[in-house]
Amino acid sequence: MSLEIKNFVVNIHVTGSSKEGKKEDLEALRSEILDECREMISESVEKMRER
Repeated sequence: MSLEIKNFVVNIHVTGSSKEGKKEDLEALRSEILDECREMISESVEKMRER
């Protein structure tokens, strides 16, 4: 079994924020998206192992 992700791109645009607030918002969204991706990958790997 192998899992390889070669290219994964997420573009995020935050509006209505100050420049500093926008940077913080983008970092928070980036972190949340990465956490969700890790969780989905872990779940997929676990399902593959159960088969």
